[in-house]
Amino acid sequence: MRRLLLMFMAFVSVGAYAAVRTAPAGDGGHVTVPAWVNGKGPYPFIFDTGAEISDVYAWFADQLHLPRAGSESLNGMTGSAQVARYRIESLTMDGHTLRNVQLDALPNRKDKGVQAGVLGLDFMAGTLAVFDFACHRMEVHPRTGDVAGVTAKSGAAIHAEHAGQTDLLQIPVQINGALGIAVLDTGNRVSKINSTFARLAHVDTNAASFHDEAPIEGANLKPMVPRVGPIGRVEFGSIQLDGVHAQVVDLPVMADVDAGKPVMWLGSDLLQTVHLVYDHTGQQVWFRPSDCAANVHG
Repeated sequence: MRRLLLMFMAFVSVGAYAAVRTAPAGDGGHVTVPAWVNGKGPYPFIFDTGAEISDVYAWFADQLHLPRAGSESLNGMTGSAQVARYRIESLTMDGHTLRNVQLDALPNRKDKGVQAGVLGLDFMAGTLAVFDFACHRMEVHPRTGDVAGVTAKSGAAIHAEHAGQTDLLQIPVQINGALGIAVLDTGNRVSKINSTFARLAHVDTNAASFHDEAPIEGANLKPMVPRVGPIGRVEFGSIQLDGVHAQVVDLPVMADVDAGKPVMWLGSDLLQTVHLVYDHTGQQVWFRPSDCAANVHG
């Protein structure tokens, strides 16, 4: 996650776009969409509401011999790190193109993920982004188009606030009736709550049902070990999920958003049965059950 100005970017939108089919989660656990870089591709990118700026992984920048454009401080889950910056002419997914883009180079993953990069909020600005993991579909629509058609069956919009000083969006969420905020992060594989939220929601991380999980490594590669286990009922918008498992960990990024308050990082694991329409520019989101939800576990 970064706090950067986006003044150097220009958008090109073309008509009504066709949905793209997502690739299933591979060894890295991320669902990806096909994207084109400088007209070449497709390459697997993560479509990520939790990234303020689009990025590429270092191995991909090297493979494409992308031109360097200095360096930048990258603020991730576990802290900050100085990373290389690269320049590309165009980044395209589902008919939507971002031109004259400067991208940070993410440290290469330590798992088996083969993602080339991340499509962030700069890419989604001025669009309605649709996420439907159960139907294996992602879409990008212009905000000036048929908004009612895109949000059909989704009910009333939920107003979203900026999370702290970031460009990320947050919405109200309840865990076991306790109220907190949830930062929408479709690029996060496992949802997380801080210890403050765990206490308010009567979640006992010392119970036998909890255990330590693999360390979380952010941009600075300083690992933090989360506790994982059942946190109970989670409610956001019209969505109610029971028997939810999540990580409990006090990440620095959570304190940046709202220090000392109940915070959740709402990831793709809890959106597997949800149809989400995301309007970053208008700070609105729509939730409804996915039409394909019955097939998620089938």
